[in-house]
Amino acid sequence: MKLPGDLYFRAGMRLLPNGAMDETFAPVPNMGGKLTGWNDRIYVGISSAVKRLFANGHIDPGFIFMDAGPYFSSLAGGDYHVYPDGRVLMSGRHILSDTVRGLVGYYNLVWFSNEGYLDTTRTHRRGNGNVFQFAPLPDGGFICQGTGSEFEGVPVGRIFKVDSVGVPDPGFQSDVFSGSAYTFLSLADGRVYAGGNFRRNADPLDTLRLVRFMPDGSLDPTFSRPNFTFVNGTYPVGPSVTEMTPFEDGKYFVMGSFEFVNGQPRRGICVIDSIGALMDEFNECGVGPFDDGLFVAGSVHGIAPYGDDHWLIWGSYLGYDDGVINDPDQRFVTRLHRGDFTTSTATLSVGEGPGMKLYPNPSTGVLHLSVEEHPRNAVVHVRDALGRTVLQRPLISHYNTVDLTTAGRGVYVVSVVAAGVRIAAQRVVVE
Repeated sequence: MKLPGDLYFRAGMRLLPNGAMDETFAPVPNMGGKLTGWNDRIYVGISSAVKRLFANGHIDPGFIFMDAGPYFSSLAGGDYHVYPDGRVLMSGRHILSDTVRGLVGYYNLVWFSNEGYLDTTRTHRRGNGNVFQFAPLPDGGFICQGTGSEFEGVPVGRIFKVDSVGVPDPGFQSDVFSGSAYTFLSLADGRVYAGGNFRRNADPLDTLRLVRFMPDGSLDPTFSRPNFTFVNGTYPVGPSVTEMTPFEDGKYFVMGSFEFVNGQPRRGICVIDSIGALMDEFNECGVGPFDDGLFVAGSVHGIAPYGDDHWLIWGSYLGYDDGVINDPDQRFVTRLHRGDFTTSTATLSVGEGPGMKLYPNPSTGVLHLSVEEHPRNAVVHVRDALGRTVLQRPLISHYNTVDLTTAGRGVYVVSVVAAGVRIAAQRVVVE
């Protein structure tokens, strides 16, 4: 990452609530990977290992650099998992030289103490390939994605399960022979979602981007797979799903590199229900394309709640369009208003919203707002160009006055919100 004026790329940074860089957070070399909070510390994935930081960004010396300990040499990094007591399980392809316990050679699942040393009480596990992504399961085991065809002597697909000590589950056969999975989300009944870009032997020409596996590794026939496409991307493997996160009421956020879902515009993020049906959230919304010098694609990599009123999304993109405002300055991290995602049932434009008139526009500050229907308990909500609330009051009748004379000059979005859903909106200029 680079900020204006930077002569070098930053591997990581901490942002202030207004999006500016926090200068008090120490610059961290080789940050780059996922972050996992643990007590008042932060585990950070780097290119081939894991390190631990204090909350101010400084290295925690209580967790050694993994290669500094005996018996372990890092090679190709993968993913990692932090246990409640601070121990770490790391995937990848690494070299062990523990001749005392007979653990010598390449290993793919390796356990470490909460001080960063190789855990000599565990039996580390290996197969004939690499292991990249993995995620915990409700029973204490893990679902993994790798490149091999066997693990600990058991035939496996590229997506396979292991128990809590790393022994593969022969009863789970995904049949995946090609591609990668980037995200997993498990259910209590043993089914698990997998997102990415991969293929199965049963239909080797069908590229799968989001599926739900049954406990035995077969595809769940009750899940209707969404169709992800893009027209402005140049990734050679096509669109991919990179993250899936629970939302609410049995719905899920699905994120990745795509522009359309089932032919409907959803740029990098969408919401589906438990059977795979596309929901209205984020209709015609999302991120713009980013050229990293090799490929062109806009992608969202994650979402998390931020306080009580917002969500944060992050990814690789330039610009975010919320259906009312297309802000080209949004990039890599964007804050969204919770519960205010544009939907196809309330299509918004830069002009008049459905059943709503706002005049004069441009205005000197006093606006007249009329609505064809007066929803019960509706409110008028006004935000500035940065998304900050400048006015909120009840929608009194079909005809209302909105006074923005004290708000100052600028561009504002005036919305009518009923039952937490924005049903109409219009952009207005105050001169």
